[in-house]
Amino acid sequence: MTDMAIEAARSPRSAPTSVGADAVTATLGVAVVGGVYADGWAHVNVGGLETFFTPWHLVLYSSFTVLSLWVAALVWHRRSRGTSPTSLAPPGYGLGLIGIAAFAVGGLLDMLWHLAFGIEAGLDALVSPTHLVLLGGGALLLSSAARSDRFRNSGGPAGWTAVISIASVASLGSFFLSYVSVFVEPGAVTALTAIPEGAPGHQAAELPSTAGLGGYLITTMVLVVPLLLICRLGGTRPGTTTVLTAAVALPGAALTDFRYIWPAVASVVAALLLDLGFRAWRWPSRTIAISVPPAILGAQLVGLASTGDLAWPVSLWTGVIALAAMMGYALSLLSSTLDKQEPLSRAEPHDHAIEARNRNGIAHDHSRRAARQ
Repeated sequence: MTDMAIEAARSPRSAPTSVGADAVTATLGVAVVGGVYADGWAHVNVGGLETFFTPWHLVLYSSFTVLSLWVAALVWHRRSRGTSPTSLAPPGYGLGLIGIAAFAVGGLLDMLWHLAFGIEAGLDALVSPTHLVLLGGGALLLSSAARSDRFRNSGGPAGWTAVISIASVASLGSFFLSYVSVFVEPGAVTALTAIPEGAPGHQAAELPSTAGLGGYLITTMVLVVPLLLICRLGGTRPGTTTVLTAAVALPGAALTDFRYIWPAVASVVAALLLDLGFRAWRWPSRTIAISVPPAILGAQLVGLASTGDLAWPVSLWTGVIALAAMMGYALSLLSSTLDKQEPLSRAEPHDHAIEARNRNGIAHDHSRRAARQ
């Protein structure tokens, strides 16, 4: 074994970053999401955006640059301490570095795309290929603090840095699904047109309500999937549901200039009440997945009714609540299946084998030196 190999073996695998460092990462991630929503708000509410170079793009890419520099500083700090070149990225941040590269490339391509094809002004802006590259890169980067918490936290509920990190990713995903979000343009505000089945115009008349129904089911997934992920990472802590709901509902309402702010606020209040119940009775993850969708979306519908905007018949909005609970149950079954097939551990399975080989190699090297002496 060479001296370099011995030194590498003696160096422990990269230690996780501190809670404070992850808190900075998570906070800067919130700023990036804020920049995304600011740009989205401008596209919806400010006319005449015919150039890539806007104040809102400046906010978005400036916040991304600051977060990228922060992650680079974490890598440089580890390098200055003599960390092995193969583990310069702190645990959990390796995919974040890939996300930085993808986001930077996506931003460059987005500028070229806009210069070539102009600025999208509708649904096509959310499914533009370059914007989807930004989504993928941003999700990898924003989730860095959550992955880091997985390495550092050996037990108990997921840390707040993980909760905020996952909430940021959920908020980012919700932005790219805002065309079906019940917090942006709820389908329940459009009355169901009663045209008999098979009559001319029946399908077209029900299309808005059909899209609205799909919006409630997709919003259910946006809320439940990150919540189940946090449960898999060690369990929720008081306030988790409130943070996730606020991260999805309030920015969504901001996109339409807070036209539907009260339904969003009602959903956050319902999430807060749920968190109080979770703390008092420590509900299992399946019960959480079943109870969260009907409570939050039911509160959203109550908020619409309180402002006189709910136009759906009782059979439709009560059915939506029931379907949301059923979808939450289905998602919990899927999550439990994944737990049985691929449980989330606090460290990669091969890490322990690598460390064991390193220890054995060091011991063998010492034995050979002693024999020579």
